[in-house]
Amino acid sequence: MQPVVLFQDNIKAVHDENEKEVFEVYKPIQRPDDGMIIHGLFIDAGRWDMKAMKLVDPKPGEINPPLPAIWFIPKTRMPENDPRYVAPLYKTSVRAGVLSTTGHSTNFVLPILLPTDETQSFWILKGTALLTQTTD
Repeated sequence: MQPVVLFQDNIKAVHDENEKEVFEVYKPIQRPDDGMIIHGLFIDAGRWDMKAMKLVDPKPGEINPPLPAIWFIPKTRMPENDPRYVAPLYKTSVRAGVLSTTGHSTNFVLPILLPTDETQSFWILKGTALLTQTTD
């Protein structure tokens, strides 16, 4: 399956213009045999480089750039010694929530592996995470 890039800003503009969800805007995307394609996530303290197809530092003044549509393949366990950044996905940019019995915040959704040339500690020290919504 060839990657298809849809920018959520363009998708949202079509929906806003029609004042409803317009399913035709998703037609360039083919349904994968496994997993799903998701869009609408944002990056906090990082950005997605479309040419290199990896997580990189944000541009100066860039706050919460969108992540393009991605092919999401859930796994039961993470591969050992995986060089990708384990990006936490949060519901909101506040990141705070009630601590659940699993030890995670109720604001935490799941980890998502993102390709990068940097180490885990590089992104952790920056506080890099994915968000389902931003704060205006």
